[in-house]
Amino acid sequence: MPATFGLLFKHNLQIELALWKRTAFECFVIIILLIAILANPISYSKRLLYSRSDYEGDQTIVPHKLDDINILTGLVDSKREQTKYNLAYAPKTKFVTEVVESVAAKLEMNDTIGFDDPEDLQNQFDERTTLAALVFQQIDKSNEQVPKILSVTIRFPSEFRTLTPFLSEDRLWLTRCSGVVNPKRDNAKDPDINQDIYIREGFLQIQHQIFLEWLHRLRNLFPSNFAEPNVEVFNVRLRVADERCATMDVYTVPSFLFNFLYLLPFINIIRNLAGQLRDNVMTHQWHYGYSFVDQYCSIFLVLAIRLLLLGLVIIFVIFLYWTIEDGIFSGLTLFLMIIFIAIFTFELIVTAFVFAKLFQNKTNAVLFAIVIWLFNYAVFGVILKRYWDVHGHYVFFILIVFLSNQIPYSMQLFHRIINEPHSIGAYDVIALYVSAVISALIYSILLILLQWRMPGRLLSRRVVFGKRRKEIEIDNTLVSLARNPSWHNFEYGDVGSKELIRLSHIYTVHRTSERKILKNVSMRIYKGEVYVVLGHIGSGKLTLLRVICGLKYATRGSVLYMGQHLYKDMRSHRNHVDFRCVENGLSNHLTMEQTIDYHLRLKLNSENLDRYNMERTKWIDILEVQIGHRRTRIGRLTYGERRLVALCCTLASDTKVIVIEEPTQELTAREAQIFWSIVALEKEERAFVFATYSIDETESIADRIGFLSMGVLEASGTPFFLRAKFSNYVDLVLIKKPHVPDAPITDFIGQYIVDIEPENEIGDTLTYKIRSEYRPILQNMLIQLENDRKRLGIDNIRVVGAEMSDIYMKLVTSFRHHQQFIPDVTQTFQYSVVSKRKLRRQQMRAMLYKKMIHSAPNVWPVIMIFVSLILVVIITRLAMVLDVNDVHKHNIHLGFKGTTDELKNIPDINECGYIDIKSLTKIPTYKKANDISRTFEPDSFDCKKGKYADDLINKDVLTSLGAVQHNGDQSLYGYISQDTFHSAPMMLNLLHNIILQLSYPNNSMFMAVVDSYPMATPLSMKINLMDNEIAHINAPLAIGCILPLIVSVFIIPLVEEQISQLRILQLLAGLQLQIYWGVNLFWDLFTYFIYAVIIVIIVVCTGIGDFGAYENVLLLLLITFYGFAALPITYVISMYMNKSIVRAFLASVLIQSLLGLVLYIVYWDVANSNVIFYYGACMSPGFALLDAISNIYIRRLEERLCQTKCAALEDCVPEKMHEIVPHCEFESYFKWADPGIMPGLTFMFLSALIVLFLLFWIELHRKEKKFHSSKNIHDMRSATYHFDDSDVADVKQKIAEADMTKCKQSVFLVDQVESKLPKRGNKLNTVSFALNKYMSMGIFGPRNSGKSHLIRQLVGLDGFAFGEIYVRGLDFKYDLDTILGYVGYCPQHNGVLDELTPRDHIRLICMIRGVNENKIGEKMHDLCLMFNMVGWMNRKCGTLTQEKRRKLNVAISLIAYNKILILDEPTYGMPSTTRREIWNILRYLRYCGKTIIFSTNDELECKMLADYIIVFQDSEMLAIGSMQYLRYKYSHGFYLEVRLVRDGATLQETEANLRKDVDNLARFINFLHDKSELVGRMHNWFKYYIPVGHIVYSFLYGAMEKNKVRLNIHDYCIYQASMNVVIAQVQETRAELKRRLTNPNLAEQNEIVLRSTNKSLVPYSYTR
Repeated sequence: MPATFGLLFKHNLQIELALWKRTAFECFVIIILLIAILANPISYSKRLLYSRSDYEGDQTIVPHKLDDINILTGLVDSKREQTKYNLAYAPKTKFVTEVVESVAAKLEMNDTIGFDDPEDLQNQFDERTTLAALVFQQIDKSNEQVPKILSVTIRFPSEFRTLTPFLSEDRLWLTRCSGVVNPKRDNAKDPDINQDIYIREGFLQIQHQIFLEWLHRLRNLFPSNFAEPNVEVFNVRLRVADERCATMDVYTVPSFLFNFLYLLPFINIIRNLAGQLRDNVMTHQWHYGYSFVDQYCSIFLVLAIRLLLLGLVIIFVIFLYWTIEDGIFSGLTLFLMIIFIAIFTFELIVTAFVFAKLFQNKTNAVLFAIVIWLFNYAVFGVILKRYWDVHGHYVFFILIVFLSNQIPYSMQLFHRIINEPHSIGAYDVIALYVSAVISALIYSILLILLQWRMPGRLLSRRVVFGKRRKEIEIDNTLVSLARNPSWHNFEYGDVGSKELIRLSHIYTVHRTSERKILKNVSMRIYKGEVYVVLGHIGSGKLTLLRVICGLKYATRGSVLYMGQHLYKDMRSHRNHVDFRCVENGLSNHLTMEQTIDYHLRLKLNSENLDRYNMERTKWIDILEVQIGHRRTRIGRLTYGERRLVALCCTLASDTKVIVIEEPTQELTAREAQIFWSIVALEKEERAFVFATYSIDETESIADRIGFLSMGVLEASGTPFFLRAKFSNYVDLVLIKKPHVPDAPITDFIGQYIVDIEPENEIGDTLTYKIRSEYRPILQNMLIQLENDRKRLGIDNIRVVGAEMSDIYMKLVTSFRHHQQFIPDVTQTFQYSVVSKRKLRRQQMRAMLYKKMIHSAPNVWPVIMIFVSLILVVIITRLAMVLDVNDVHKHNIHLGFKGTTDELKNIPDINECGYIDIKSLTKIPTYKKANDISRTFEPDSFDCKKGKYADDLINKDVLTSLGAVQHNGDQSLYGYISQDTFHSAPMMLNLLHNIILQLSYPNNSMFMAVVDSYPMATPLSMKINLMDNEIAHINAPLAIGCILPLIVSVFIIPLVEEQISQLRILQLLAGLQLQIYWGVNLFWDLFTYFIYAVIIVIIVVCTGIGDFGAYENVLLLLLITFYGFAALPITYVISMYMNKSIVRAFLASVLIQSLLGLVLYIVYWDVANSNVIFYYGACMSPGFALLDAISNIYIRRLEERLCQTKCAALEDCVPEKMHEIVPHCEFESYFKWADPGIMPGLTFMFLSALIVLFLLFWIELHRKEKKFHSSKNIHDMRSATYHFDDSDVADVKQKIAEADMTKCKQSVFLVDQVESKLPKRGNKLNTVSFALNKYMSMGIFGPRNSGKSHLIRQLVGLDGFAFGEIYVRGLDFKYDLDTILGYVGYCPQHNGVLDELTPRDHIRLICMIRGVNENKIGEKMHDLCLMFNMVGWMNRKCGTLTQEKRRKLNVAISLIAYNKILILDEPTYGMPSTTRREIWNILRYLRYCGKTIIFSTNDELECKMLADYIIVFQDSEMLAIGSMQYLRYKYSHGFYLEVRLVRDGATLQETEANLRKDVDNLARFINFLHDKSELVGRMHNWFKYYIPVGHIVYSFLYGAMEKNKVRLNIHDYCIYQASMNVVIAQVQETRAELKRRLTNPNLAEQNEIVLRSTNKSLVPYSYTR
């Protein structure tokens, strides 16, 4: 094969180009994220909260002389009379004391309080009695002189005294955006609202008075000629042009979005690769010659090109924006960004490969990726931000854990390199790159290990690495537990047959044990044949196919490809074989044309251009005719259409052997017909090997059949050989009149054949088996039987040879099958049920019993607790960086920074009209809100002429940040821009230093510096300051990451019940919904409480929060309340995520995390503690829990801080701490205000009630929705059409006209029930039938014809809006609960839980059904004997084989007072022994008076069980009647198989004799009917279809016996058409009638001619 890397690269590139829409959406999302990150429009939307409509266009200028604090005292006095404040200060020196006392006297304050240490001042500051605290810097305590530089820090309470706004951000000095007082927003309606907040609060007055006192003392030491000027400030109320709301935290949103910048590309890679792994594409490409290394490298290169381009665009955009914004170009930063994006791209792709390989299901892999991504953001996002404050080594671990942590860290690093290169150390840069490389290496190693462990479905590791086991000696006496097949059971190829593959004595063993799978299998595959391996589920079919394809080594034996040993050169031999299993091995993103093109280029050499063009045209034309346009993507096709494309891909080029597992399992009838027609056209030069368990399909299409049972090939040969070899009888099928006894008929036949008894009696059909030795006298018996048919009451006589299903059942029936014992269970099924009250109690005990058995051995909670312990330890260790310092530092630097050189930047005010403040020091955007700076730069000032007030007259907006104006009359005016907060002290600092310059023009030693230092906010205040954030997050971080895992464990049992359909069986058995969910909630809460205790113990051991015993009890209470609220959410998730346990678990973890930790982190990190967001988020139980835990945690922090303050005071004792230390009186936790837990408890309880209500509403809505439709069903019409089967029309008409009396007479009556409502039109395809006691009905149809949907409708699982069902006179729509008490149901798949034993299942359903508990043992004993379950009743169902689980399914359906049994394919894929056992039981139950309805696609099952059948296809009822009746009605004629004797001395003579015999045989067949047709031939085997309208079997068998020797016939077989032919004929008849009704000129109006054509009768047959 030309499996070049270039072709593979082109193939993957086509896949990537086909995903252009996904890539475009990915780019669009990234563009939106970049806009949000760089332009940050969210910050602007937030600023809209600060409405300026009240002063828009105003030019109000209000003066103040800064000589009193009357505004503050007046506002406070209105609340509390005669308030006098103290003034605290430190250190306690003579100069400081004098200055402070003078200021206090000037401002008419109560007293001053001095402290030696600023820390003591901080600890004892009481805002109730203290106006402010002054801390003087650069004070020499040993020198009492006046300092030349006045450096003072003014400390105020964190909250304003004159404002009480609703939003927390507007209440604090640190987070205030504007100095304008808004009456609505700030709740201020006093007459001084036009004054700046700094003046209202008294800050500016203190700042000015301190300066004046210092200046007076300075002038005494250093006299000056300049007279002290008069100072007056003016509050300018005018909107600022370029809004400088620097205190707003605008960095949180970009930082948040950086975390998710690469999430969508990561998900897209996973979806693409996981989809290919799910379809087993890589295994098929390995088979074509591509190693897994080549495949991964090819995919990696394609993805790397796209992601590198995307990454380069991203970094260039970000770098360009930063360069323009900061005005700094850093080439080093650009180089580092490019290197990082290259490493990150490699890491991203490899990590996505690991995730996709780990799950191989794109939905599960994507969910896992999102969970991991969100987990890393929530747990490590805040810790990474803290890194820039503490610079710890923990960052290395965080960056290695997962790649999503590297993006925000790297962006912060690169931005800081541009803005603050001096603050970046070598470790900061090295940590990023080393961790990225190590992470990439770790995930690369994981990918290698996963690929080694799981190379691909069906592919053995030994084959991949070429390490075959040494052949082991096997004891031939232990070949099989069944009988050893004789070599007489095998037929090999005839003379001239070309052998392609030979298997000799193949043995295989299970990969994890020495259990044998294939046992001494020998077979040959010939060119031009279809070889079908027929076997039950678990017989070893798939293993045999793997050995043939070279995907698995045989433990012993040899495999020859065209005479060459396979294992000597497997790669070259794989060129001749192509395979398809359940997966089709196709990329869903390519078109059919691209798929065919790729496979042709893969298989054909580049020189064969003509051959390539010819085959490409051929296959594309076939697909366009049968499927659709060539450019249709594979992913948009149905499974059956994809199967057809896969078949064409395998047939491309000269592939000699095609191997396919279950070729038409999921195909519709039309798709199956197309599939087999393609096989028939292409098989002449190839060999096909199919594996299936469908006997009817095998009989239709196989040239050679191999019967595989329990790993042993029982027989192999052509269908004729198998019939001739193993069928020593013919079936005499008699259809008698109703109520005619069978004894006279049996006595009549007994006159010719001694001791004959009916083999089967179903309805009006009698079947006798007549051995082949009686064939010579068969003609005489049939003549007499035909003559006496009226006397005996016989309607129809048929004599047919054995069908393939009979032969299969005979050959593969285990020798261990003893005589089945069926006890008399007529009384067992009539146990009286308990009373309703006792039934409810019994059902609750049953549910508790099930939960105890099912949940107790569940290992997942143990695993989750162990994982939780590890996570808590890791997070606790990392979260140490989030500890709150004892001293909070929230300095706001104002004006000059403290060096006298800065004064040189001040223009000479004598030469200016005024000095305008036009700019300030830029603050990097990554700084947080409390990193506020209002300091001057060298170019901050502008010397302007004129007067500032005059310039304001013509301005609509304010362009300056303040100004200082010298009037020349010893007056200085300061102008405050109220719209820019902190403008007042900053401007005043400039004014003070101008006074110093005017006073000492030749001396630059004097300077005034001031800092604003708001006191620490209470930790309980919900505000986005650093200390307040980290105070809340430590404990919630540890607990919030483990609770979603613990809670999500409880979804596993629920989803297991959904997948196994045990929940359906419980509800059908009568279990009430309130009992089901109530017991689940009770048990899960009890279990969860145990886990909660363990979690609290883990918290205590790890020391999180330093909680005391009382706090730990509260923590347990909160976690328990959370379980009560979170478990119902898990239940709701389980109702929608019920197809996969892994998917449900991941979905639950994702949702619980989103509603818990992620939401909590977003609240603090992004939402800036918005109150509206808070109360909305509290409806989430996870958020409410974490908020309550955080309140307990910060309460403990505040207690520790108070204890620390108390310990520093001499007279303070813990018992009276609140009397000395401010804010240290702690109340109960059970309060609504912070830090209370009542909001958390209340909201969790409310959310629990809401979700429980939602849960039951969903259940009731689903129940009601079953029998209702949004469409107007009154306009729908259910009719019988002219082209419908007459029997179907009669049944529908009779049932529709029946009254309620007739309805009550029927046990089960279905009247015009629709399978599905049409999307267009008002015509419905409906089903109608009626059943009584002692009746059994089969719903027969091909696969995917709608049988299971109809069965589910009959038991109430799927609803119907049109039509009616009556069961024992009860209306199905209104009395469903009562009806289900009469019905037993067996689903098609599953039905049992792996953790429960058969005994547990039977006891559970018995208790739910209401069987007296003292009678359950007796019933269990009866069922155990019926189904031979004695040896495995106490084994867990997870260890049982499929056949034993199926027995249990059927046994469960028989429990209790069941009058009606509804079974969905009861013996689907089962071994013949199990099938016979189940059939015997069902036939016995029918004899006992039960009504049985079953679906099947097996003729033999209908033959054994059904009184009559409904032929069903495409959800449409085609025909109704007994199987023999339908064959008689629709299949005219019979099939004749003949094998001629090959005689002759030489090959030429043999061929010549054969030609003569063929001619003689053709004339004889033409004598039987002139329209006979040869429908199959293989060497000396011939298959004819003879369309005789009325068959006289006495004449037919007489003619064959008389001419057997003359025609040189070795043997012959006569059999009738299969039911698949009947369905095809029904469809052809309907189509013909439709054509004639559409165009009456085709025939006479009242005449309908039903013509039989060979092609319509044998859709799966072929002609060579």
